Amino acid sequence: MRVINMAHGEFIMMGAYTGYVVQQFISNHTLSLLIALPLAFFVTFTAGIIMERLVIRHLYKKPLDTLLATFGISIALQQIAKNIFGTQARPLTSPSWLDGSLSLSDDLSISYIRVAIFILSLIFLALLLYVMKRTRLGLETRAVTQNPIMAANMGINPERINMITFGFGSGIAGIAGIAIGLFSKVTSELGSEYIVQSFMTVVVGGVGNIWGTLAGASLIGFLQKFIEWFNPSNTLAAQTYMIIFIILFIQFRPKGIVALKGRAADE
Repeated sequence: MRVINMAHGEFIMMGAYTGYVVQQFISNHTLSLLIALPLAFFVTFTAGIIMERLVIRHLYKKPLDTLLATFGISIALQQIAKNIFGTQARPLTSPSWLDGSLSLSDDLSISYIRVAIFILSLIFLALLLYVMKRTRLGLETRAVTQNPIMAANMGINPERINMITFGFGSGIAGIAGIAIGLFSKVTSELGSEYIVQSFMTVVVGGVGNIWGTLAGASLIGFLQKFIEWFNPSNTLAAQTYMIIFIILFIQFRPKGIVALKGRAADE
């Protein structure tokens, strides 16, 4: 959509706080999780639409302005969260059946929470592919992002599609907030920890390509953990080496792992 959304992490934060609020009213953690997932999507979907209507739609032809505007919105949303929930970290408790870990060897085990998050990610990857490739909304979204003027001439309302697309992306971020909150404390800065990695994933994978995003996420995730394996106590050094690698990677392949083809690649 040619939008640099620095507030995308705050939609993750909003989703996590939605799960926390639900658990304050529903003590059964399994039931609260089942309610929190669709509710987090609805809350962040609505917030995304409001943000798109009030700010983003005026800046589609000015991507650098979207960066500045959304950065200001990011700071504002963090402060609002602090005013409502305070600065203390809030717990998002996982169901008892997610306790424990899956032992692969004496030295390697993966918590059931992370296994569940991995499965949830695959489900939403499949959902996103289905929506983009098999539905009218996905067809119209691809048409508008490639050539909004031509799409408008074909009877598509670009403003409506942009609004729904931005809201849909925000809703998925809300789901991610629930997932992240299960193994991380919920704070107002929760989303800001992931925004840099998100941008690196998109740039390395290839802008505008779902399979590229998957490839970029896999490469960055595996490589960062491989680097951390040499020095587990210094994750900051691993992130630094990761950024250096990405800078070098972009020099040799500026369009990412999976580059767009056709007319869209020339935009």
